[in-house]
Amino acid sequence: METHMPTPRPSMIIGSPRFPPNTQQQPTPGVALPSAAISTDKPLQEKQKEKPQSRPPSINTPPLSLTSNASVEPLRPRTYSAPVFSTLSLPPGTSAVSDGLSSGSSSRPNIIRRLSRGAANKLSRRRSGSVHERDETHGPVIMRHRSSSNASESDPFLSDKDLNEYALSNPPAEAPGELRHRRSSSLVDLLEAIPPDEGPPEIPMLLQTGTPMTRVTKRKKTLRYFVLEGNTARVTWDPLKPSARFYLDDVKEIRTGENARNYREGFQVTSEFEDRWITIIYSEHIENGRLRTLHLVAPTRELFQLWTQTLEALLNYRTALMAGIATQGDKVLGTHWKHEISSQVTSDASERKDEKLSFEEVERLCRRLQVNCSKQYLRARFDRADIEKTGFLTFEQFQSFVRILKERTDIHRIWESAVDDPKGGMREGEFRKFLKDVQKESSEHDEQRISAVFQKLVKRSWNASEKTGGALERERISLLGFTDYLQSPIYNPPLKFSIDSENCLDRPLNEYFISSSHNTYLLERQVAGESSIEGYIRTLQRGCRCVEIDCWDGDDGKPVVTHGRTLTSKVLFSDVVKTIGKYAFVASQYPVILSLEVHCGVEQQVIMAETLKIMLGDKLVIAPLISNSMTLPSPQELKGKILVKVKGHDDLILFSSEISDMMLGSSSVPQTAALRSKVHKDPVVATTASSSNSTEESDELGTTSGGSHQNDKLRKAPRTISKIAKELGELGVYTRGQKFKNFSLPESKSFNHVFSLAERTFISLCKDKEKKAQLEKHNLRYLMRVYPSGWRVTSRNFDPLIFWRRGVQMVALNWQTYDTGVQLNDAMFASVSDRAGYVLKPSELRSNRSTLDSAYPDNAAAKLARKLVSFSVEIISAQQLPRVGKDRDCLDSYVEIELFSADDKARGLVTANGGIDKSGSGGMSGLGAPQRRRTKTVKGNLFAPTWNERLTFSVETRFESLVFLRFVVYSDDGNGDRTLKASYCLKLVNAAQGFRHLPLYDTGGEQFLFSSLFVKIDVEPLRAALPAAAKQSTVDALKSAAKSMLQISSDILHGSTSRDTHGIGEKKR
Repeated sequence: METHMPTPRPSMIIGSPRFPPNTQQQPTPGVALPSAAISTDKPLQEKQKEKPQSRPPSINTPPLSLTSNASVEPLRPRTYSAPVFSTLSLPPGTSAVSDGLSSGSSSRPNIIRRLSRGAANKLSRRRSGSVHERDETHGPVIMRHRSSSNASESDPFLSDKDLNEYALSNPPAEAPGELRHRRSSSLVDLLEAIPPDEGPPEIPMLLQTGTPMTRVTKRKKTLRYFVLEGNTARVTWDPLKPSARFYLDDVKEIRTGENARNYREGFQVTSEFEDRWITIIYSEHIENGRLRTLHLVAPTRELFQLWTQTLEALLNYRTALMAGIATQGDKVLGTHWKHEISSQVTSDASERKDEKLSFEEVERLCRRLQVNCSKQYLRARFDRADIEKTGFLTFEQFQSFVRILKERTDIHRIWESAVDDPKGGMREGEFRKFLKDVQKESSEHDEQRISAVFQKLVKRSWNASEKTGGALERERISLLGFTDYLQSPIYNPPLKFSIDSENCLDRPLNEYFISSSHNTYLLERQVAGESSIEGYIRTLQRGCRCVEIDCWDGDDGKPVVTHGRTLTSKVLFSDVVKTIGKYAFVASQYPVILSLEVHCGVEQQVIMAETLKIMLGDKLVIAPLISNSMTLPSPQELKGKILVKVKGHDDLILFSSEISDMMLGSSSVPQTAALRSKVHKDPVVATTASSSNSTEESDELGTTSGGSHQNDKLRKAPRTISKIAKELGELGVYTRGQKFKNFSLPESKSFNHVFSLAERTFISLCKDKEKKAQLEKHNLRYLMRVYPSGWRVTSRNFDPLIFWRRGVQMVALNWQTYDTGVQLNDAMFASVSDRAGYVLKPSELRSNRSTLDSAYPDNAAAKLARKLVSFSVEIISAQQLPRVGKDRDCLDSYVEIELFSADDKARGLVTANGGIDKSGSGGMSGLGAPQRRRTKTVKGNLFAPTWNERLTFSVETRFESLVFLRFVVYSDDGNGDRTLKASYCLKLVNAAQGFRHLPLYDTGGEQFLFSSLFVKIDVEPLRAALPAAAKQSTVDALKSAAKSMLQISSDILHGSTSRDTHGIGEKKR
């Protein structure tokens, strides 16, 4: 039923402009961003003197008719005309005190007036505070998202435009580790887009005074007035509510039209509004702020374009402004210079006609550009640039100041050791030698790529040399070009180029680790969080290949997705499926697995099956690729396909189990002709179907006994009707969920079954040596999924290494919590150019290690030989560390390295030298006890702290491919308290050696725009560790030698003392 509600008058909306009565409706002209750039930082009166201000166009608001429930508030058609105001101050009628109430004659304000004044004062305080708060920065410090399906990361230092000039054989598409955050364009492109002699994009007066748009939420659709504040860089729609605003620097993504269709249809808004629909995704303006979505419908197409184009232009411009220190361009420096000069206020107009900046003005600009360092650090560099000692900098001196500020003495030392003629530049032969000897990169198979990179750096160096009047030879790289190379995440990434070629994807699915998510629909906690399709979008964009859908009966006959029996919100199953279909292959073309946890009745299960088939179409696998094949297909064969993991219908379970037993010749459970005959006659008897449709186990361990006793139980199983609809169960073609009983039942041998175990169930199994061996053997051939315990109500994660080392393919994590577990998962699946979401398991976890030797009567897996992994990490420096957390004023920092391995915790597994030991585990290392070492604290400098500390590690491990390093930057207030500023995690076997800049992420998993950690990594060749006996023998020999040396020293000392004593006695006598 279509419901209508009168549109509220503008004066009824708090903080909205009050329009004059009897406004004439005007035709709506097209509105576009003016080409002229007018900075809102200038007083508007001055701008209006420079050029006449045209009257903003009127806005015709069409009706918004929705078919929905009674909570919907559609809007009736109404015409609004925005008045012209001469300043940025609030237009007439926006005061919280109405004209009618303010005209009273009483000397004592009545209660209405007092409340109104209180609200006005509160509003004033909030505004002034916000201005001060946002004055700290000129732009964002976090990378923005991009919704384009073919988006690829760009290099902040080298333009994307030049990439096509050379036919690179294997150009990496994006910076490693950047699995989740993309800029809307390269910084170089953004800088080029800035007009040469103009300021920021114009903010139309219409947006500054406010325009009506319909805000859409689950509960209602209401008209609000949206104001774009240029001085605070924020959008507000209710000045009295702190939650009714967002800052431009907190915007993650803007989706429009088709890219936001899932939300529009979810709110039951008809398609006629698609070309005016805007979804803005932003984070709360606090530390670790929650993700928010704002859904709007513009009243006209012209106003839609005006808002979206203005916001995108401002977002790109503010991002480019933040590149003023990180990049080498003079254009942005000129823009900052003009901004500071134009903001100067003096009593004498001629006093500053020479356009100079004082130290205080330069210091303020540096703060806005996230140059976080002490006043003394800036003063020393200011004085070097102020060669005339006037206390001011001209523009040329300001450019010199920035060059001094950006000096990389750490890179200069590397340059001098790598080049014969530092002033003349680096030849191609020297460049290749540096790559081979220092960076440990082989040039034999990448001749074309290396030549192309060298020529690009030559071009970059030559252009810079011409600008500065240098005399660089044509075929040489300058120090500037060499610095660009070391900083480039594309040409000098922290991960090996060879990862992708080594990770072949033509093996069966069970031989891979698969990037997996638990409770994907949740954005927050398990008990009272929000369910949203945004959880699926973000995880799929980050390369996740297995997502969970927890399905329950909907009240209106439509299945919903939620965390059952909790306070979490709900989202329609159809919306989730539609979202997955749209985003499944944005980050990776390899198969996506939908892990269905079905709590619906049969009727809505049929609806689920139809929804999957209709919305996913040809992407959904509904039949085997090859008939009668008893092996799982490979990720390559399933490219672009979506699999469903769901518990099967009884007939399907038995059929699959029988074929597997016959084909694989399982001998674990004796099969008799009578039993097989019974099964064929009555397939329901032998299924022992669970009363729950979910394939996930509780935290309690199920039946684990085997042998004939299980066969007896199998024959006596009661007749049970399956609760999984046949239509839905048939979709589990290659990933059929199976409730775990033990590893001996027939269904445990079906090639396409999947066991889902809670972490506590898994750990309980591993405490028994025989069951642990069976589990490891199972995971060599079949799929398993492990998920966090239900007791983790805050969505904390476990250590995934516990499960990877046992061969578990799908280790599901709460991706909404960016803790160490998720960071290890990111490192496991990170690569240079492709986020496949599949990693080939190491050979020892793919081949059978069991033995029938009498030494292993329990048929346990033979122990892997230990290997010695030795490496060193030199923590050199960091660049542009942010001010975050509670210690924003603290400028002192240090770096801590955490070493994770997959071996059981034991003493002496890891030896480390250098830095300060922070392990605190009494020499224990392994699972649950990472080795930790930290650097000294650098004080008063977050812009370019330098440590130059070398740390060495040696770890004995059976799982050399499961050694991870986590780099954590902390602030140090000197009182024992520390705040985590940034972190980065990598897998050691994937780490590129030599000098590398590591990207840094905040505590929410968002990548900082320009922050990085400069390190040098050297990994020694893998060696076999000494056997325990040999090691003990060596230790005993060393102890014996030490004893002998001590004895000799003691004898010498004793003899010397005796002689001295005797001499003294002689003298006395």
